[in-house]
Amino acid sequence: MLPILKFLPRILKNTFLYNYYRWVNKFDCPVSILPKLKYIQKIDIQTILDNQTMYILRRSDKSYSDTFNDVDNLRDDALLLKDIPFLSLNILGGLFKPEHTRFRIIKNGMKRWEQSYPILITEFLTDYEILDKYCIIFIEANGINNQSVPYSQKESKDLKKEIDKFFTYFDKPIIVQGQYKFEGTTKLIHDPINLNYWHLELNLFDFKNDPIKFKDSAYIKDFCKKVITDIICANSYPQLGSIPTISEKYFINN
Repeated sequence: MLPILKFLPRILKNTFLYNYYRWVNKFDCPVSILPKLKYIQKIDIQTILDNQTMYILRRSDKSYSDTFNDVDNLRDDALLLKDIPFLSLNILGGLFKPEHTRFRIIKNGMKRWEQSYPILITEFLTDYEILDKYCIIFIEANGINNQSVPYSQKESKDLKKEIDKFFTYFDKPIIVQGQYKFEGTTKLIHDPINLNYWHLELNLFDFKNDPIKFKDSAYIKDFCKKVITDIICANSYPQLGSIPTISEKYFINN
């Protein structure tokens, strides 16, 4: 049995309800950005970046003047440090458009897409909000992904154990004034959710290639601050002349 036939009754019901809600003006969520069974579970972002320029988008809930400065550069206080690990973003160049930014996904709409069943929009009617005020940040993904981030971490017995284990076959990091000098990295990871296939996250990794989560730690705050000022701000724009198209080969199964 074809997978689509298994879900045919639900799909037909969804189609009827979708058309009805559209007719009575009770629905306007963009169905074009929903995951589909024919889509690849996770897009390989690096493969796209190896072949073309790609832009991503971040919605700012602040005003334009609180997001960009007088010369249209992204302000380094436009983003919060705690939001940088796993920063929520959207892929541009596919079916996600800048105007879709006004839809804030909430509740079950934010759960990760499992690809085991079709997403039927009429089952998520209360899982999004429509915003009136927001500001769009356009970001060049090529300057964000796989970037080195130097950081320092205070010397300690526990950290020394980790270093001795990790650097068994490599030169150990230097110590300057009681601080180990390391390099972390950034990585864009496609993270499709129920109501937005084009969602992705900015992940941060420490010297061991372990994910960094935000906590009240001096070295993590310093790491996140450098990501904002040296990486995100340096590759962000208030508008674009055009958005490069992403080929269907990157997100549709053959």
